[in-house]
Amino acid sequence: MTGTTNEGAASELPFSFSHTALVVDDMEAAVKRFSDVFGVAFTTPVTSVFPYVRGAAGVTQETVRTCVSLTQEPYFVLVEAQNRDEGVYARNQAGSLAYWGWWEEDMEARLRHLRAEGVRITATYGIGPDAPPSMIVTERDLCGTRLCYVGAALRDEWAGRVERDLGGDRLPESYYHVGMVVPDIDAAIERCAAVLGVPFTEAAWTESPHQVEGDVVHTPFRQRQAISRTREPYVELIEATGDGVFGPDRAGALMYYACWEPEMTRRLARLSEQGFTMDAVIRMDAGSDPIAAITSRDATGISIELAHPGAKPVMEHWASTGRLPQS
Repeated sequence: MTGTTNEGAASELPFSFSHTALVVDDMEAAVKRFSDVFGVAFTTPVTSVFPYVRGAAGVTQETVRTCVSLTQEPYFVLVEAQNRDEGVYARNQAGSLAYWGWWEEDMEARLRHLRAEGVRITATYGIGPDAPPSMIVTERDLCGTRLCYVGAALRDEWAGRVERDLGGDRLPESYYHVGMVVPDIDAAIERCAAVLGVPFTEAAWTESPHQVEGDVVHTPFRQRQAISRTREPYVELIEATGDGVFGPDRAGALMYYACWEPEMTRRLARLSEQGFTMDAVIRMDAGSDPIAAITSRDATGISIELAHPGAKPVMEHWASTGRLPQS
């Protein structure tokens, strides 16, 4: 199971989640959209058959069609919606994140840990009744999202697909954190640390000097946040604030893929051309260039937070020490 740490450089911190999975109704269209927006390629879609899926309906066989981004971790994983009304990959889940995933060496120990923490299990996926699960998917418990734990065999299969389709080229970066709005950040920190087995920073007040949300301008916008004390990608917890982009109605789901962007003005113009609108744009003052932005969610289910990489040392210090540097 995942370890913890107290102090140390980023390289000494525990690993974090490995992927997020988005349910899509048209795999080929979704691959094209992700490729256009993020500039990344994907593996050839593969249909996997899980012969022993134990869930609420008993034991069934399940077929899942997926593809994986040809990037460094965390991967973008796309899962084609299934022609049914209920379940993690049901057609009514298209456009939503099915779960965020973690590698796990000891799946039976992880399953015991989740149950001890009161996390309900949606399904376990295995090759037979006596084999340890190769994948575990939970109910929506952790701040309103599902978790997926993937064992070594599936992990190695995905890595092989990426290596085979990439052809030896250097893997590009993907995204460096996911954000979740939570009603009570102190309770969320306690719950996430207990379930995930990784430490979190203390909650800290952060300030956006000039944040524009549509016709509303905040000077400044203040909120409480915390991040996982892990290597990238971080888990970001944001306490519900106001009635806009971080309002309580945004709780209960992963909000966005957060990416570093050195050329913010150019990238925002490109996103606008691609049909995105902005939920929030952050500047140092009204006349300066953007330093961060959050897009609306498009029809595929993509929402992006962009941040200037000048903030990267701050995030690394916060994760490694547990304390946000004072400006």
